[in-house]
Amino acid sequence: MKRFLFTTIAVVSVSVACRSLGAQTQRAITPADLRQRLYLIADDSMMGRATGSAGAFKVSAYVAAEFRRLGLEPAGDRGTYFQRVPFWVVAMDPQSRLVTSGGSTLQLGTDFLPVSFAVPPKVLDQTPIVYAGSVADTASLVPPAGIAGKFVVLDVPAGFDRRAIGPLLGRYRDAATVGIVALDQLGGEQIARIRDGRPVSDTSRNPRAIALVWLSRRGATAVLGSDPATVTPGATAGNTISGQFDFSRKPVEWPARNVVGILRGRDPALRQEYVALSAHHDHIGFDRSPVDHDSLRAFNRVVRPMGADSPMRSTTDAEQASIRTILDSLRAVRGPRPDSIRNGADDDGSGTVAILAIAEAFARASGNQRPRRSILFISHTGEEAGLLGSRWYSDHPTVPIDSIVGEIDQDMIGRGTASDFPRGGTGAGSPTYLEVIGAKRISREFGDMLEAANAKQPVPFVFDYTYDAPGHPLQYYCRADHYSYARYGIPSVAFSRGEHLDYHQVTDEAQYISYSDLARVAQMVHDAVRNVYRYLSQGHWPARRALRSAYQRLGKYSITTAIAQTR
Repeated sequence: MKRFLFTTIAVVSVSVACRSLGAQTQRAITPADLRQRLYLIADDSMMGRATGSAGAFKVSAYVAAEFRRLGLEPAGDRGTYFQRVPFWVVAMDPQSRLVTSGGSTLQLGTDFLPVSFAVPPKVLDQTPIVYAGSVADTASLVPPAGIAGKFVVLDVPAGFDRRAIGPLLGRYRDAATVGIVALDQLGGEQIARIRDGRPVSDTSRNPRAIALVWLSRRGATAVLGSDPATVTPGATAGNTISGQFDFSRKPVEWPARNVVGILRGRDPALRQEYVALSAHHDHIGFDRSPVDHDSLRAFNRVVRPMGADSPMRSTTDAEQASIRTILDSLRAVRGPRPDSIRNGADDDGSGTVAILAIAEAFARASGNQRPRRSILFISHTGEEAGLLGSRWYSDHPTVPIDSIVGEIDQDMIGRGTASDFPRGGTGAGSPTYLEVIGAKRISREFGDMLEAANAKQPVPFVFDYTYDAPGHPLQYYCRADHYSYARYGIPSVAFSRGEHLDYHQVTDEAQYISYSDLARVAQMVHDAVRNVYRYLSQGHWPARRALRSAYQRLGKYSITTAIAQTR
């Protein structure tokens, strides 16, 4: 009954907000309009918009209501704006356990934490243990020969970028299980999310998936018989390990939905072709325990300048002094601000409000100001769960997949101060900075069109292609929603203004957005969409089909290789 009452109030609130917003919006793509929309989407009442949550459901209802108000055609399931994406919650089996032959019982969630939810139920029966070495010293890692069927332990020193671990795991594919000594480096909320469940759209089991568990240093010491730092790579502990681990699967509580609408183009010969324009409206929800907003922000400014993408590490005395200085200055004007909701104003509230503003601008346009091709507006769900909403749409499109001539994704486009760009890069720290991922991977003409649209802006952006480089260790090309469309040979790009100290933190709030810079990104994308008709003649279709065939032959995350084979 309480849930029904809450839902009723929420839907009424969203409806009232939409009517009010429509009445007050005077002109499209203005900082004021974007601010008004974003304060709604990133409000605490949305509870962090986690996939399959009431908050994400409410935001999808708001986006659909705006599409309807603007006169976009419904392009979801059964004549609606919604495309339902099947999701389940995969949670750790609380009966999972590990015991060494030396008599040590590892505590679930404290000493070990299984993370490979796609593997079949894993049973270890007196499995031999081998220490493979530290990931920080790849030259000393043991070779894959002789590790088949064993429990392999990999040490991860504090401060090491855990994203670099993935490429190393392939050599241990034949291991019974790989234990990564990094559990102590995860925050309590990260552990809780793994333990309590994550959304997935595919519940199938993969016998070839690598069985991974996180180990704490205490757990690794119990497994190896001594601290990993004192063990020689290749040494067998003499112990064996037994036990089992698995994951349960259950449907999400609230439907997860993509929101899809079409603005028809003015050219009868081209209006059955589409430029897809996307963002994602989901985020990562809320924490179980609040933290002080200002304390976290001061810490991240000094120690974790890229928020959740910066490794956790201990602080130096100088850093602690800097944190205290920042916090003391804030305490002089206000008290603590406890917060537990990750509102995702920039990630990706900024992209979501941008596509709404662009839709408004095109809906109000007339004559030659309207695009010749149709525009497919898609607000994805499930990006934070692994691009699941965009993958579902591209695999189950509501328009013919070959009719989509290009895809533009906007994700985290709302920040603009110098402190927001800790990584450096071309133009970093200035209002002209813009990361561009994938623009010329499939079609150079598509990328040239984007650059031409940017060059005509009053203050053009400096496109930074640093993170688009093939083989870049961060692999951003495969980590944004545009990639789901690139798999089908669709020229696709992701625009972003980069990560910052509030990335995936409770401090990613609407108050820190640079609305003037957000409006400039949205305007540039609007102009690029309008000019798409100038590129991509029908002669490109055979190349797209060849690219798709190569990708399907080579498999997941191999689009770069597929591109190379079709050029």
